[in-house]
Amino acid sequence: MRDYALDLQARWDEAKTDDLDLTLEFLSFAEGRFLSIHPFRDFNGRTIRVFLAELLRRLDFPLVNLAPANEEARSLYFSALEAADRRDWQPLAAIWSQRITEATSENP
Repeated sequence: MRDYALDLQARWDEAKTDDLDLTLEFLSFAEGRFLSIHPFRDFNGRTIRVFLAELLRRLDFPLVNLAPANEEARSLYFSALEAADRRDWQPLAAIWSQRITEATSENP
């Protein structure tokens, strides 16, 4: 967890820039890496949602819906998490892009 926190800290300045791709990669890393090393057997979902909500607040992003809406979205999400386990952040970044797009279209 210490290494994870240090990695997040190293990525933070780039996440706060106007480059949305860097911010999406940061959020993907924050979520995917946390879930791959989370120290508890249960409560991963609740813990990461609280943590991500705080990161979004600090980045001045709107609160997004973090739970997959249906079984197809859930399957896509778990596939993206498996890719994140291999350090491939792009599938999860695509989900983050969709989350942010939906949140901003609901709250213009």
